[in-house]
Amino acid sequence: MLLAVSEEKKELRKKLLAKLLSLTGEELKRRSQNVEQRLSSLPIYKSAKVVTVYYPLKGEVNILGMVRRDLGLKRFCFPFMDLETKDLEIYEINNLEEDFSVGPFGVMQPDPKKTKKVDIKDIDMVIVPAVAFDRNCNRLGRGKGFYDHFLKKINPPCKKVGIAFESQILDDLPIHPSMDEKVDVIVSENFTV
Repeated sequence: MLLAVSEEKKELRKKLLAKLLSLTGEELKRRSQNVEQRLSSLPIYKSAKVVTVYYPLKGEVNILGMVRRDLGLKRFCFPFMDLETKDLEIYEINNLEEDFSVGPFGVMQPDPKKTKKVDIKDIDMVIVPAVAFDRNCNRLGRGKGFYDHFLKKINPPCKKVGIAFESQILDDLPIHPSMDEKVDVIVSENFTV
């Protein structure tokens, strides 16, 4: 059963990533701005003081424009990958241009020498990327498990908000209930689940 689900996830991930990587730069920008607009109008975002976001990989929703706009009004944190523990450590940034370095898998992550580590209990909202979500708020990540480990530690009142393009939101996803972590809300360019 576990192996069958893993294979199904692997195939789905491959298909969806190919679709995302085929989007033009202009499409990505326009769709990302629509997601940003919908996300920033949510009451949970408006009231959040400490928000964890991510630096987008190619094909992912890019909300750095919103971060740049609201930096100073909110505290923004980014994940740092600890390869030994397969976990994410969270660091607050002050400058989108200067506080990052290239980490594992080519991901831009906060430079611990230039940023401040944040206790996860201080976070009000975690904005989570994915390859796909389903309408039950299940998430399909890139397969490394970093976000699943991290999200297990997040407790209310902190909200876990998934963001994706509409084409990434499916009716159902293959999941491992004991391993895969759900989000509380999903925001796309056209609707919120």
